[in-house]
Amino acid sequence: MEAIMKNGDFVIRPIRVRDHGFDYVTHQVVGYLNGQRVRRKFKTRDGALGELNRLQVEAANGAGAVRAVNTRLTQEQIMEAEACFQRLTGKPLSLAVDWFLTTYRPPNAEIALETARDSFLADRALHVRTFALRDYRRTLAVFCAALPGRPVHSITTGEVQTFLTARKVGKKRWNNLRGDLHAFFNYCIAAPRGWLSQNPVKPIATFEINRGLPEILAVAKAAELMEYVQTYADGAIAPYFALCLFAGLRPCIPDGEVWKLGKQKDVGRFIDVALKVIRISPEIAKTKGVRSVTIQSNLASWLRRFPLDRFPIVPPNIRRMVQHVREKFALSDDVLRHTMISAHVARFRSLGDTALQAGNSEGIIKKHYLNLLSAADAKKFWAIRPKH
Repeated sequence: MEAIMKNGDFVIRPIRVRDHGFDYVTHQVVGYLNGQRVRRKFKTRDGALGELNRLQVEAANGAGAVRAVNTRLTQEQIMEAEACFQRLTGKPLSLAVDWFLTTYRPPNAEIALETARDSFLADRALHVRTFALRDYRRTLAVFCAALPGRPVHSITTGEVQTFLTARKVGKKRWNNLRGDLHAFFNYCIAAPRGWLSQNPVKPIATFEINRGLPEILAVAKAAELMEYVQTYADGAIAPYFALCLFAGLRPCIPDGEVWKLGKQKDVGRFIDVALKVIRISPEIAKTKGVRSVTIQSNLASWLRRFPLDRFPIVPPNIRRMVQHVREKFALSDDVLRHTMISAHVARFRSLGDTALQAGNSEGIIKKHYLNLLSAADAKKFWAIRPKH
């Protein structure tokens, strides 16, 4: 009596055949496939092995075949259930349902992503600076374009991850974009809004950025740069570059410290050449603090040669002119400021004083700027003066 075989079980059995005086052996594949008994003969064992393998594959594939079952679910519900099982990749559906029932909280209101964005930007305009508001606006414009018309509570972590990945940006920019979206969704969560219960950005990790040595200008290149701006456009942007290079003011246009300083109605109240001091107020400083920058003797020479009442810090067409000089000398964003900080600590050998001048901590100065320039080169740097 044959042993009971299950669906998908197959064996090869040799069968001795005698026919018209001939005696030979055939090979029979026996088993069950989809509830039907299979019996197939082959002259060679290799042929039988090939069929056995084919039947086993067919049986394995048939395990996922559609089956007719009695159910109270609609066709749409059945399709959704199948999709959920595939996404769970072997985890029980009941586990996912239990988690959902214990953690899900419906939104107080169903708010479109664009409506939430407008509300967020209006709120941020009351609390953040212009450049930060600009970054929020840019990030959310692209984000809303990627997911138009979606209710804010329906946005998933996977969709945010896909959005960030599609930007194809560096680690720092990735972190900045993630930070903008994280702040936006936190705003949507906070009372009294409650437009969603969990921040979909929170599970997405930030990149750890190991900051290397800052880029600085060689003294000869710094001298060449200042010699060029002395004559370029009749010296129109010489004060801008002198203040960035010799006072370390943040150079960004239009949100940097030098720009904001140049936009003050009474610049003389902030830049006092006689007392040799530049006063950075909270509305000008990136860190919203107060600091004073000493006007070194060479910077004083530049400001006397190009007095601010005749050579404004922010002249007409400054963007075009500054861009021209940056491209000509291949200047990165903060290289002027980095050069000043490195030269200051090298020349005056005081972490504390350099930190006060730059608006950084002593730890940052020591870690990133100390010993980038020799004392001899720093002395030459602080001797760069205009040519009369």
